Amino acid sequence: MNDLHLLARDNGYHSLEIVRGKGRANTFRGFTNHQAQHPNDLCVLLVDAETEAPEGIRVWDVVARRAQDSWQRPNWATERHLYLMAHFVETWLLTDQDALQEYFRRGFNSRPLPTTNLESRPKNEIENALTAATRNSSRGEYRHGQAHEIIGMIRTERVRTLRHGRRLFEVLSSFIRDESER
Repeated sequence: MNDLHLLARDNGYHSLEIVRGKGRANTFRGFTNHQAQHPNDLCVLLVDAETEAPEGIRVWDVVARRAQDSWQRPNWATERHLYLMAHFVETWLLTDQDALQEYFRRGFNSRPLPTTNLESRPKNEIENALTAATRNSSRGEYRHGQAHEIIGMIRTERVRTLRHGRRLFEVLSSFIRDESER
């Protein structure tokens, strides 16, 4: 993510604000208010899809159709302002088992963790795998609140192996450089 922040600064933005975490409703509210409060920042929203996000569907349609969200795209936002983690952040954590090993240390067991088709696996399968892998670790079983600590340890090149991770880095880089939307 540091590369994206530096790219934004090099292209005239005061900063790149990736709004994430702190509950879905608060995150969306923070995103919609950020533009008015910080007009010199490039503000984008990064959230768990919480559902399958099929290829070819617009990302704003995913969050608009999700009954618990029903989010409407702000007038100033485009498809390049919203990025999804399919199904959720834990999918991205599984891309870098070395980072998980470093975080959970002694007793971490990577064997239960899936390594393929991560974005198409059900949420409960990934949660169960993380629980099994961390059960005997020095930090104890995985808890969702740990994701925000671990995500900073995940290597960019690992996240880029996922379709939605690749979209974050490729589309956002293009957006920062002010290249036309594809």
